Parts: sequence; C-alpha cells; structure tokens
Amino acid sequence: DKKKEALVAAEKLGIAFQLANFIRDVGEDLDRGRVYLPLSELREYQVSRAMLEERKVTPEIRNALTFQISRVRQLQREAEPGISLLTPSARPCIQAASELYCGIVDEVERIDCEVFSRRAKTSTFRRVTVAFPAWLRALALR
Repeated sequence: DKKKEALVAAEKLGIAFQLANFIRDVGEDLDRGRVYLPLSELREYQVSRAMLEERKVTPEIRNALTFQISRVRQLQREAEPGISLLTPSARPCIQAASELYCGIVDEVERIDCEVFSRRAKTSTFRRVTVAFPAWLRALALR
C-alpha cells in the first residue's frame, strides 16, 4: 500500500540524513567521546576506535568513509520514489532537504575525507539555490 511505501522511503531518507551527519561529524563526535558510525562496519575496513582517536585520515579510514558515503547515496536513491507519494506541496521541500543533507557527503569527498581537521559543509549559495526555489514551488502548490 502507498502509505507503507511512503513510510519505508521516509525511514530510508532519515537514515541517509543521519548517516551523512555521522560521517561529517566524526571528529566532533570524538570530542564528545562518541562514535556513531557502526564499529562493526569500521572493523571490516580495519578501522578501530583507537585509529579514529588519532585523528589522521589513513587509507583504511578513507575507505571506510567512502563505503558509508556510498551507503548514503544508495539510501537516497531508494527513498527517491517515496517523495512522489507525498502531498504535492510537500514534495519540493523534501526533495530539497534530500539534496542538501545527502549533499554533505559530496562535501566530505571534496575535502578528501579530512573530517578530523575540516568541517564539510554545503555553501550558503548552494543552500539558497536549492531551498528557495523549492519553497516557491511548495507555495505555488498550496
């Protein structure tokens, strides 16, 4: 049924958003004594918590982050059809949120996964050029 399909898609998109934040915030989370990326998956890439705490992007850490980035993109792709199941006025804003939140991983790649020394962030220009037109489309559909 369409409602269940929309809920499954929303859950996937929510996971993609959170995972993108976890990837971006690895260094900040370590400052708080936390690691939100799945340790079992990090171990598959020979990454330990101790390695993360050294705050150096090794090839292993870069590979682990690249895997998680691909997961964000996969979840976003899987969630995409669910956006069309939303009310028409909600679609543009959710699409914009998807583009901006999942775009965080593009920025992580742009800084070569240097998440310990730099903060990956979407530029104000990008946020405005994605969010403002979406808001206008949403208003037009009300």
